Amino acid sequence: MKNLRSQIPSILIFIFFSSGCHTLLDTDRNLLIQQADHLEKKGRYHWERRINPDHAKKAQIFLSTANELKPEAGNLAILYSQACYFNGLYIEQIPEKKDSLFLEGYHIAKRIVYHSKSFQKVFNAVEDDSLIRELRGIEALEKSFVPALYWWVANLGRYLINKPVVERLNYRDLLETIIHKILTLDPTYHYGGGYRMLGMVYIRLPGIELSKSKQYFDQAILTFPNYFGTKVLLAQYYYTKAEDREHFHRELQEVLSADPSQIPEIMPENLFEQGIAQQLLEQESFLFE
Repeated sequence: MKNLRSQIPSILIFIFFSSGCHTLLDTDRNLLIQQADHLEKKGRYHWERRINPDHAKKAQIFLSTANELKPEAGNLAILYSQACYFNGLYIEQIPEKKDSLFLEGYHIAKRIVYHSKSFQKVFNAVEDDSLIRELRGIEALEKSFVPALYWWVANLGRYLINKPVVERLNYRDLLETIIHKILTLDPTYHYGGGYRMLGMVYIRLPGIELSKSKQYFDQAILTFPNYFGTKVLLAQYYYTKAEDREHFHRELQEVLSADPSQIPEIMPENLFEQGIAQQLLEQESFLFE
C-alpha cells in the first residue's frame, strides 16, 4: 500500500509541476487529462469494492491523485470527499489519521462550495465578519450543491464528534446553517442525512433537550429505515446519554438481525455498521455502569 502512489506515472508529476509560468502544450494537457481519467477510473473500481479495506484505501489514494489533477471535476471531488469519510470512519484505526481523513474530506467539499459563483456572489457582497459572509453564501446555494454541503458537514461533524465541547460550540452556527440548507433543498439526500446530522449535532451540544435530538433521529429512520448508520448513532449517543439500556440493546439487535443488502449501493456501509453494533453490544455493561 505504501508504494501504491508509485504506480502513478511520473510523467504526470513532471507535466503538472514543471509547467511553471509556461502554458501546457495541447498534447501535454491531453495526456494529463487522459491519465487523470485513468486514475479516476481505477479509484471508482476500488470504491465499488470498498467492503475490502485494501480496496477502500486504494480508492482513496487513486481518487486523491485524480482530484489533484482535475480539481475542477465536481463529481470526482464529491466521491473523494466521501472516500475520505468512509476510510476515516470504518477503515483507519489511529485517531490522528482518522482526523486527518475527515479534515481532508471537509476541505475538499468546502472548496467546491467556495469556488461556486452563487456562493462567491453573496460572500463578496456581504460586509460583515467572515463567518456571517460564509453563512450567507451557504444560504444562497441551489440544490445542485447539496452533495458538497453534505460531505462538508459529515466530515466536519465526525472530526468534531469527540472534541472538547468549546470547539464543538464554535462550529454550531455553521453546522446548523449547512444542515438546515440541506433539509430545505433535499431532505432525503444520503438516506435522510440532514436529519441524521442534526440529531448528532444536538446530542453532542450542551443545554439542548434530548427530545430535540431524538426527533431528528426518528425522522431519519422513518425516511430510510434500512440505512443502519442512523440506528447505530441513535443507540451509541442518544440511548447511552438517556440511560435507556433497553432501547439501546433493542436498536442494535435490530441492526444485527437486518439484511444489509436491502439497499445494495450502501451494503458495505451497512456491513461495517453491523460490526460497530456488535462492538457496542459487547461494551453494553461498561456503557451503562
